[in-house]
Amino acid sequence: MRVVFNITKPFTREIFVTGFHGVGIVGHIAVKHLSRNCDVVGYVRYKKMPPVIAYEGDRLALQSEIFSCGRVAGVVNNYGLVDEAMYDFVEALSDWVVRSGFKLAVLFGGLDGRFRREPGDLLRIAYTSSYIKAGYPLEGRRLEQGLQIVGPLGLLLSYFEMRGFPALVILPYADKPADPQAASVALDHFGKLFDIRIDTADLRQLAEELEREYAEVKRQLEETRREESRYYI
Repeated sequence: MRVVFNITKPFTREIFVTGFHGVGIVGHIAVKHLSRNCDVVGYVRYKKMPPVIAYEGDRLALQSEIFSCGRVAGVVNNYGLVDEAMYDFVEALSDWVVRSGFKLAVLFGGLDGRFRREPGDLLRIAYTSSYIKAGYPLEGRRLEQGLQIVGPLGLLLSYFEMRGFPALVILPYADKPADPQAASVALDHFGKLFDIRIDTADLRQLAEELEREYAEVKRQLEETRREESRYYI
């Protein structure tokens, strides 16, 4: 499957960020929040992207958008990532990040709160060998042996490790289907590590909006598939 990265504006390529619709929708909430006041500088086009589009403010939000704010740029998947596209999309994304000249990647995800060791335990981290060798900032307990990062986030970290690219994953514990507190923990940790000021005041409202939106998108896509199935029988 061909994945095309269309750039419409120049932007700084220092810290790349992304996240997906995983545990607590933490990765998506965090990246969506980061992207909200940024410039849209391009988009990603591929054959099996979700057939959905909607208005966001006064503009149409595309399926996968490239955004930029100062030192930070990334990709936000507004309507999720279908399983059939995951491998090709993630491999192409890792290749684009490395070739584009980014210095490092920071990925956001969530951990099931049931694995929390103690009440004050907030997050775990994971990182590539190159991240350590490059001497980038590091704080937090590493993900324990026996716990896995699965889905597109795990696949993307694997590709960065294979390519010798510096990448860090921030994994707060999530206790809700859409957990704004976990996303806030992730963004606070990111801001502290890289000296970036991030206002997380409206994260709860954003999380509620995204949870409703994502559930509706899934419902409509499933209904569309059923309708197509009936049509072609």
